[in-house]
Amino acid sequence: MRTWGEERDAGAAVLRHAGIPTASLDADVLLTDVLGISKETLYAHPDTEMSHGPMRRFRELIERRARGEPVAYLRGFKEFYGLRFAVDPRVLIPRPETETLVDAARDLIRGRALSVADVGTGSGAIAVAVAAHEPSVRVIATDISEDALAVARANAAANGVADRVDFRQGDLFAPLDRPVDVVLANLPYLRDDSLEQLVGDRTSLAFEPKLAVTAGKDGLELIWRAATDLSRVLGPTGSAFFEVDPPLADQVSALLGHAVGGKPQVICDLAGEARVVFVQIP
Repeated sequence: MRTWGEERDAGAAVLRHAGIPTASLDADVLLTDVLGISKETLYAHPDTEMSHGPMRRFRELIERRARGEPVAYLRGFKEFYGLRFAVDPRVLIPRPETETLVDAARDLIRGRALSVADVGTGSGAIAVAVAAHEPSVRVIATDISEDALAVARANAAANGVADRVDFRQGDLFAPLDRPVDVVLANLPYLRDDSLEQLVGDRTSLAFEPKLAVTAGKDGLELIWRAATDLSRVLGPTGSAFFEVDPPLADQVSALLGHAVGGKPQVICDLAGEARVVFVQIP
């Protein structure tokens, strides 16, 4: 019977051979998940014998990870903004840089009872994070995918905000029947032709829904369509925050400024990249 330490080392070796750059970390994460223990316990007791059931499960996960399947899908969840979100191939995996958008929105909200729309909600990460940390807001979260909304609704319930997030199926702002104070948008912004270049055999994009990733020939199709409807859905002095691909920040700023007549501002993420464009109706 192999020990915890031996299985961990063997799993990491398989992942390194497959070209996974985070092989040791991924092996640790998957093994501790299977065993239901902390990393500290794993490191403190590497000589503990591993039973057949967990061993088979761990090896199965290692094989799937070696084929490139994202760790978040293997675990079934991803942490975002201090909360846990269920994720599977129906939704995009929340990225750490998207926390920049949540931070920026909360700086504006500051405890006020505002109405917020999260367009293209996916897993519900943005909508749920804002609702969980700003108890006075009410959020409408839209998505064209009913499968994604099923995941988002479950995440809202799991994080205790189901009563303050109204999930609606539809294209972009179509489900909104009245103006809101704040719009939040993390819409797909990759060019169709760039996906093939970015997707390798072991890249998470190969496993995530294409609908949640690409946006036409220039990556601006969905943002442009949303911008053209922005003046309708924003109330007086309303504000909008759009996450963007850094190279597109200037183009998105021009689109949003033209749409509402305000002067856009670009907000950088922790890496110093232009990540969010903010605009407010003057």
